[in-house]
Amino acid sequence: MNVLEGKVAIVTGGTGGIGRGVALRLATRGASVVVGGRDERKAEQVLAEIRQAGGAGCFVGGDARSRSDMDVVAAEAARRYGGVDIVVPSAGGNDEEARSPAVRGPFADIDLTRVTSFVGQALAAKLTVVQAALPHLRERGGGSVVFVTSEGGRTPTPGQTAIASSSGGLVMASKVMSKELAPHQIRVNCVCVTVVRDSPSWTAAFESEGGVSERHRRQYEKIRDRSPLGVASPQDIGNVVAFLASDEAHYLTGATVSPTGGLTVH
Repeated sequence: MNVLEGKVAIVTGGTGGIGRGVALRLATRGASVVVGGRDERKAEQVLAEIRQAGGAGCFVGGDARSRSDMDVVAAEAARRYGGVDIVVPSAGGNDEEARSPAVRGPFADIDLTRVTSFVGQALAAKLTVVQAALPHLRERGGGSVVFVTSEGGRTPTPGQTAIASSSGGLVMASKVMSKELAPHQIRVNCVCVTVVRDSPSWTAAFESEGGVSERHRRQYEKIRDRSPLGVASPQDIGNVVAFLASDEAHYLTGATVSPTGGLTVH
């Protein structure tokens, strides 16, 4: 099970939801995990679970959209653990804005100024940490980048102009990066998810009064009810990420996978 023994991983958005599931899975497979986020209290809960499972990790705070913050995260990972081998950009950038009817809704009704701002922030939250970590990945002689983004970037869904633009753009960017970075033995793959249990989106849709629009909630209900293999947990997504990050996937780069339980098939 310790397929990541000796590896050092950075997981942005690792304090909750999918990022938390990813951080835990990487740690239980032997990696030392730097948990990125903006809430140290939440991070302590994740780190306690990592330690309980026999893993190692630390928290380094910062905004995933800030290059200076991500430079600190990458440098601290290298200082504490000797380098960086794995980067998992899981932070969304602005999840609350993504759920606003002005950003998520019929194209005719959305606020394009807010949509384009959201798209830029969402892309920055995924790409900035990778750029900050590149010198450390190169120094190690290679590594793995695994983006976590929305299935909306692969499957057109009404009301998701913003998500389709940001996630679809990230999918293509990951393919460009895979070609550019292959000579450095750095692999780049993308994981596209739909509704995931125990995540901020799940809580907003099913456990918070008025957390999302009625249209948004009905879409989530359809996904929940129609997924042939059921709705994924954060740990389920973590399993996929851990495989892509490991040497078992050493010949896989430029791929986009969709662990959606059979809801979408490509």
